[in-house]
Amino acid sequence: MNPDKLVSVIVSTYRRDHTLICALNSIARQTYVNLEIIVVDDNADYSWNQRVKEIISEVKQNNIINIKHQINVKNLGSSKSRNVGIGYANGVFITFLDDDDIYMKKKVEKQVLFMMENKLDFCITDLKLYNESNDLVDYRKRLDLKTDIITNKTKLLKYHLLNHLTGTDTLMFKKEYIKLIGCFPEIDIGDEFYLMLNAINGDGKFGYLPECDVKAFEHTKTFGLSSGDGKIAGEIQLFNKKKQFFHMLNSKEKKIIKMRHFAVLAYAELRRKNYLEFIKNSTLSFIHSPSGLLKIYKIRKNR
Repeated sequence: MNPDKLVSVIVSTYRRDHTLICALNSIARQTYVNLEIIVVDDNADYSWNQRVKEIISEVKQNNIINIKHQINVKNLGSSKSRNVGIGYANGVFITFLDDDDIYMKKKVEKQVLFMMENKLDFCITDLKLYNESNDLVDYRKRLDLKTDIITNKTKLLKYHLLNHLTGTDTLMFKKEYIKLIGCFPEIDIGDEFYLMLNAINGDGKFGYLPECDVKAFEHTKTFGLSSGDGKIAGEIQLFNKKKQFFHMLNSKEKKIIKMRHFAVLAYAELRRKNYLEFIKNSTLSFIHSPSGLLKIYKIRKNR
């Protein structure tokens, strides 16, 4: 395709070096060449800032690519850092890559072509999720995301509440549209859910590309904001947000949301070895939707 539209790829990074090299190289090797990479350095530490600078220089030496290095004076977190990147972006389209994930070679090309052919404001693709041992643990396909849902705002909103149209690496936006809806909400748990909620409510034209050119990693052996107290607080806040839309949902749909909420809490408690809370939340999850919980378990088990 004719790469006449500049694409900005925003990479927020914090305390990673080897995976950052892999992430940047995967962008530099894209078949779509009219790219700029905006690395938002959220380390707030001189030695780490220098390490990121070295990595960028190394990637530039091995590839012909435009990379901008934006350093945050203080640590802002991933969502605010992505918004910093959006502020510096010159692209017609904006997409994102976490600093421990990678793109397949045709990711940007396929998604830009899809956006242009369908005159979209935002879109998602499928997502493959791997663990530290490089084993596939989840393959997020949206085979039930049919045209009648995609083109109907109410149906699409309900689908998002139930299924989460997320995966930061899979998102692509027109720059003018993501800025119109206010960019990422400046929180670090569930920010991509709220972003997509705002995008749907903003009446932008949405599309789903049923292909996967992203390899993302789930860190099951390390703890952080997404696995401890921060995860639990964020999940509770997210659940309260969803309850504002319960008037749109039937009894079964409400039960599914409650089941998934308590399942998330149970998993978070299991990771921090709080077994009583794990049992309590697992029980609540099962009570709300036994078949739904078993379905999730079977899907995870078969990965």
